[in-house]
Amino acid sequence: MKMTEDQAREYLRDRGCPKTVWEGGIDRLLSNWKKFVAEVENGYCPSCLIEEYWNDLDTRELIHDIGCGDEVKEWDERFAVMLTARHIKHWYTDRNSDYDFWNYGYPKNATGFFYEEVKRYILSITEPSS
Repeated sequence: MKMTEDQAREYLRDRGCPKTVWEGGIDRLLSNWKKFVAEVENGYCPSCLIEEYWNDLDTRELIHDIGCGDEVKEWDERFAVMLTARHIKHWYTDRNSDYDFWNYGYPKNATGFFYEEVKRYILSITEPSS
């Protein structure tokens, strides 16, 4: 269920998000996700740390939490097309979920230091043996 703007801001504040995030509310989250997807399409920051990437993925997680996933469906589809190794879950690995496609794989156009981080933190993950 989609939260109202006031509910979303309260939720974001209670989650410990920075003041700029909860004050910006729903519009800021949606805008940030769209900017991130466009950045991935153009080549995600080659000098970024994996933690920066995961922080960007948290934006999408918050959009899900406040019930606004339908509002970024087009952007989700664009992001999904950019991912490879989509069988590897690397973020929020402690929960058994599959709605969160954004926590699987990595941008197929990853380069530079960011790609080195991908190899270290994502591609090194092995599937548990059955």
